[in-house]
This record gives sequence, C-alpha cells and structure tokens, in this order.
Amino acid sequence: MKISIALSLLILAIGATFGWQDHQRLATVRESHAKLVAEAAKSGITLDPANPEDGVRVTKREREDKEKDAKKAAVEFIAFAKEMEAMEKKGGEPDEATQKKIMEFMDRMMSLDAAQLKILIAEVRANKELKDESREGLIGFSIMTLASDHPQAALALFTESSDLFKDNGMGKHVISSSLAKWAKDDPMGALEWVRTNGEKFPDLINDDAKRGMISGAAVNDPKLAFRLISELGLKDGDNALRSIVDAAKTPEDRTATLAALREHLASLPEGEMRDQASKSAMLSLAQNAAKEGFEAGSKWIENAGFTPDQLIEISGFSYNVRGDETGQWVEWMGENLPEGKSSNGIRNMVRNWTENDYQAAGKWLAATPDGPAKNISIRTYAETVARYEPESAAQWAMTLPPGKDREETLKNIYQRWPKDDEAAKEAFAKEHGIK
Repeated sequence: MKISIALSLLILAIGATFGWQDHQRLATVRESHAKLVAEAAKSGITLDPANPEDGVRVTKREREDKEKDAKKAAVEFIAFAKEMEAMEKKGGEPDEATQKKIMEFMDRMMSLDAAQLKILIAEVRANKELKDESREGLIGFSIMTLASDHPQAALALFTESSDLFKDNGMGKHVISSSLAKWAKDDPMGALEWVRTNGEKFPDLINDDAKRGMISGAAVNDPKLAFRLISELGLKDGDNALRSIVDAAKTPEDRTATLAALREHLASLPEGEMRDQASKSAMLSLAQNAAKEGFEAGSKWIENAGFTPDQLIEISGFSYNVRGDETGQWVEWMGENLPEGKSSNGIRNMVRNWTENDYQAAGKWLAATPDGPAKNISIRTYAETVARYEPESAAQWAMTLPPGKDREETLKNIYQRWPKDDEAAKEAFAKEHGIK
C-alpha cells in the first residue's frame, strides 16, 4: 500500500525529532501542566475525580472552550491533510514552509490533553473526505501522543479505530509503545490487555511488542519481568533477557536485576540452554556497567558476586570500554581474572585501542609495569601495528621475555608484514630465524 506524503512526513518528523517512545517536547508540556495542577491545588482548585484526564476542574465555560479548541484543531488538521493529498496527487514535494507547518501542527497536537485528543480522533474518524492513509496517520499520531501519559486510554482508542490501520507499521508502533509505557506502571494491567486482545491482533502483539512490555515492567520489577517471558510465550528468550537487562540503568538497578536473574536461572532446567542464557545476560550487565566508566563499572563488577568462571565468561565486556580507560581495564583484568584466563579480554581491548589510537596505546605500554597483562598487551599491540609499522612492531616484540610468546609474536609480525616491502620482510625473517 502506498503511504501518503502526510503520513510519511509524520513518521519522519516523529522518528527524527521525538522518537517513538521519547517525546521530549510532549514531556515538557506535560511537566508544565503538572506544575499548573499543583499550583491550582494549593489555591483550592481540585481535579474532577470522574475525569482526571481532563486536568484542572474550573468552569463549565472553560471546559467548553477546551472542546471547542479540540474541534478547531481537528478542522485545521483535516484541512492541511487535504492540502497534502492534493500535493501528492500533483506529484509535488513538500517545501520547507510545508514541513515547518507540519511541525507546528505536531506542537499543537502535543499541547492537547487526553480529553481533547479523544475529541480530535473522533472528528478525524468521522470525516469521510480524507484518504484512509491520511486518516490513519493523523489518528495514529494522536494515539501515540496519548500513549505517552495515558497508554491504557491510547490502547482503548486504538481498539476502537483498529479497522483504519491497514498499514501494520503504524499499528505496531502504537501497540508497542503503549504496552511498554503501561507495563512500567501497571504490568498486570498490560498483561490482561494482551490476554484479552491477543487473538484479535495476532500480527501486532508480536514478540517485539511483548519485549517492549517486558522491558517496561523490568524498570520497577525485574522479577516480574522474568516471569513474563514464559507468561507471554516469547520464542526468543535471549532477546527477552536482554530487554530486561538493558532496562537497568543504574548500578542499583543492575544489582536488583542480577538478583532476579539468578533466581530466574535457578528455576530453569540445567543444561546448555540455561548456561547460554546465564552467560548472555550477565555479559550484558557487565557491558552496561563498563559503559559507565572504569571507576563505577569496575566497582559494580567486583561487588556483583561473580564466580571466577563467570568473570571469564563476561570478559567480553572489553568491547565496551572507553579508549582512554583501556589501560586501567587491562590492569584490572590482569589482577581480577583467574591467572592465565584474562588473555582474550585483554587482547580484545588492546586491539581495539591500537586500531583507534595506536599512539596512546603505545604510550601506555611504555609506562606500565612489567607483568603478564603487559606481555599480552605487547603481543597484541605488535601484531596490530605490524601491518603499517612492522619495524616498530619488531622492537616491541623484542621487549618480551625470551621464549614461546616472543617467537610466536615475531612470526605473526612476519605474516602481517606489508606486501610492498618484501626485501625488508625477508631480512627480518633471516634475522630472527623465521622460515
């Protein structure tokens, strides 16, 4: 199905400026609204308990004005959608002024409260002059706006308008974002909605939507989030685990998630599947910790209670360390991982560091104390720079203690020697007895 210009630009604007699940400007509007509500409450103005989404209860006239404003907004949106349809029919492209107008309409829509959005959706739905694509785009964005603060109401409106969503892409976004938001505050309510509507929307309530829901639940209750994996019948358990782990944004969150993970793993049958799930989830936790920086990340990993074998398994977090902290992490791994088991993690870190900033890596090598971690780093550094500075690589290799490690490093340098310098390569082989 061909997507209209109006819908395409709405999707583009949302994705580029706000993100489907992170409407920053809407959050600002809602925050300002909340402050007004608080100030009004201090003055004795209360909320309407029957319709809290309507905001502060003031006068009947003001409520009527809000309804009038919502209907006026709907008229303007519908008129603009018709302009876009005419432009599409002529084959024209939206100019800068048109795109600016779209953004202004988005701002206007985001300033409406839940009750006003319901009115707007009803007006758009009732209009018979719009194309289905345009109607779907306007209603879809309206529901997405509502989903940020009122996911339950958004899903109710989606259910009422689901016949209009012929393009599953919009429907999937609406359901995924609404369920994720709802599950954050009321996971059991979101679960009940899925149970009730799963058969009605089998293509929309898919594994992606369920993972979003699990991720939302994990923010406040990781133990429940793990239970939801089987409750929702997710086929890809690894990605579901990753969704839960990635929801832990602070060291305290990660600690709570790790405790829930261990409890979850204990409930699974012993075997390769459980071992793989354990390795994958714990590695993700370590990776996220490492992204926070050496001081916070290393402290969390040290206090997490990993066994020596688990520390080896999660050493893959080395891909996530910051370049300027690589030296600290190398020394940490050399001190904290079981003897002889830190080489892979160190090699990965030093290789990445050397490829990105070989001068900084070399400066650190020259200053760091001798020891097993430094020797592993020298081997990796020399083998990495051999492709463009083989003589320097050879000098570093010769700083290694005589023996197998030095000999293997020299052979690897020979194999990586630039092809346009065969004479020097053969002289190097002759000097070090490489055949």
